[in-house]
Amino acid sequence: MSSSDSSDVASFPFPLQIEYDGPADRLRVAVDVDPAPLEDVRVEVGSRRLRIAVDRDDGTAERTLTPLPTGLVVGDDCEAVYNNGVLSVSLETVPRGQ
Repeated sequence: MSSSDSSDVASFPFPLQIEYDGPADRLRVAVDVDPAPLEDVRVEVGSRRLRIAVDRDDGTAERTLTPLPTGLVVGDDCEAVYNNGVLSVSLETVPRGQ
């Protein structure tokens, strides 16, 4: 598992955890963005990437992740939940070409 686009790693001040659950075909990402309000948090999902952006007083902190194992892409079942300052993203993974 990798997280590319490392240029934004240093400028993303929020701790995150990435977990790929192969048997469940899910990629899960948790980010502690507290104290950012929900309206300041954005999530964008592409076929092989996940972008998280948080608006702050000093600008926007963003991180783009490409953590999927080779041969997998994001499926249709995607969910992002924000609760008590923690953003939880769950993405279905499917073999490329399905």
